Formats: sequence, C-alpha cells, structure tokens
Amino acid sequence: MSKLVFKNLRRERDCMKQQIVLDEIVNKRGRRVDGFINYGQKPDMSHYQIPVIIVEGGHPGKTLLIDAAMHGDETEGSEAIIKLAAELENMEFNGTFVGVPALNMEAFACISRATLTDGFNLNRIFPGTKDKYITHYLAAEYMERVVSHVDAVINMHGGGDVLHLEPLAAYVPSEGEDDEVSRLSQGMAEAFNVKYLWCQQNLPFDGITSLEYKKAFGIPTIIPEVGSQCSRFVNRERDVDICYRGMKNVMAYFGMIPPTGDKPVEHKIHIELNYLHARNGGIQKLCKRENEIVEEGETLGVIHDMFGNQVEELKAPFPGVVIGYWSVPVIRPGDWWSLYGRILKKE
Repeated sequence: MSKLVFKNLRRERDCMKQQIVLDEIVNKRGRRVDGFINYGQKPDMSHYQIPVIIVEGGHPGKTLLIDAAMHGDETEGSEAIIKLAAELENMEFNGTFVGVPALNMEAFACISRATLTDGFNLNRIFPGTKDKYITHYLAAEYMERVVSHVDAVINMHGGGDVLHLEPLAAYVPSEGEDDEVSRLSQGMAEAFNVKYLWCQQNLPFDGITSLEYKKAFGIPTIIPEVGSQCSRFVNRERDVDICYRGMKNVMAYFGMIPPTGDKPVEHKIHIELNYLHARNGGIQKLCKRENEIVEEGETLGVIHDMFGNQVEELKAPFPGVVIGYWSVPVIRPGDWWSLYGRILKKE
C-alpha cells in the first residue's frame, strides 16, 4: 500500500471510526466477539489469519488496540491479552478493547521470530505493501483493517528465545512542544509502570509500528518489552502479570477503567537503548548483567573460540546500564550481544 493511500486514510480516519470487520466470527457473547481477519489463501485453501478479540465496554470512550506475538517467540503479551479479555467481557467500561493475541500467527505457530513463509521480520517492514511478500501484505492489511480504526496501540514484545530483557516500555520521541502524539505515547509508557522507559530516538532499523502508526494515522503507540525464554522457567507468571497490569494501567490512563491502584515503580529510568553487536562467533561470557550500572570502558562480555582463545572483548562505549543481553552461550557474528542503555533521566 502506498504512503499516499495511508495519508488519505489518516485524513479520513476521524470520520470513518467504523467497527473493525471480521471475516470469520467463531464466538459472540454479550459485548465480546472473537474471530479472524483473513489476508491470503494458501495452496491448501486455508487462510493466513489474524485472531481478533473485540470487547465493547458499553460506554463511550477510547478504542485501545493491544497486540502480541508479532514475533512468534514473544508470548507473554499473548497470555496477558487473553486474561484481560476474559475479565473485561464481564464488566462495563468506557470505550472498546481490541486484542490480537498472535498478530503473526505463522511465526507464532512455529515459535519463530520471523515469518517462515518468506523469512521477513514483521516489525521491520511497516507500513507494508500489498504487492510484495506475505509479511508485507500482513503489515499493510493490518494497518488498513485494524490500526486505522483505533485511538492508541500497545504493541507487546519481549526477549523471545535468545535474549534477556529487563521489563521496559518504549515510547516515540517528541518532535516539538506541539507533538501531542508523542506526549500521549510517553504518558502511556509511564502509565504501563515498569522501571525502564525507552525513548526511541536512535533506532538502528526502520519499519516499526510505533513510528509508522504515528506517521500514517497520528496514533500514539508504546512497545513494552517483557519476558524471555531464559526467565520463563521461574518468572513466566510474574512477566505475564507485568503485562496484564501494564495493559490495565494504560486503560486507566485513558479513562477506560478506574485507577487500578497499582503501586508506581520507584526510581524509573529513561534510557536511549543501544544494540551492541558481536563481530565474531564463539562461546560468549557476560561480565556485566541486567541492571548493572557501568562506566565507559568497562568490559561487558568476552567471546572465546573452540580452543579457549579470546577472540573478542566488548567494552562499554559510554556510561550506562545493562538492560539485556544474548542469553545463550553460542553467539554468531552480528548477533545482538548487549542491549545497553544510555541514561537520559532518573525519576
């Protein structure tokens, strides 16, 4: 889909405000509807599908979209969406909840970060296009059929199978005092209530939801990162609960539900997240772990080859804090080794 079409949709968005249309409805009870959006027929005549849960609150208010498993190995948000939807269908609230527990069902079904059909990372190709691969088509169709009809988005992520990440909430950077979308995005991130708040002003890649939704529709979006495979053995329920409570806190921020009473996290830190890559492969050892404050030049990690020789040492490029890291022993050239935060502000 061309950017011109998205600009037209943005201008028309306020007057459209029609309901999201599902191609298949599998359940309807009270104010809740579960179903699928189809976006392509496979050779076996089944469809690529987006599962959607819509719960009407019964009173006027914002329409909040929460999606997860854009990367198929990041599922803490999926569990939280399912839990929250079950709660909301039994209560009255303001506005509409739209939950998408597995946006990239192809990746989710295979526990894969990327779509196996074409190998693309969905959160690098927004706004998508309908004349390329199926993942590009998914992005464009989702923008048109879902995102254009909502007021705000929580796009849930996590560390997946190979990264550890401390819980954080990313918000879009401000482009000036009159940037209401960025102000709302930061407010959503603060309301989500985790320790680290990531201002996305130095992203090393393009095509992600938060920036493209703002550009196309003027919609505030946050990207929480919560949970990973290396913490699921002991912290799965904790991380799902962080997602669940964060979602409710954002609903309260928009006046959709009363204040949750969730105790604010103390000593929040605003960061600029930097992705530090390995240049060599081998067996990696971490010298600094999550939440450690590090001085410039300190060693974050080392890599040894199969003969025990050190082939690389990663040093901190500036003072900062370790937010995450490659969590498995074997690392390959180019992999994200350390997710390192430059501290912008402490609360």
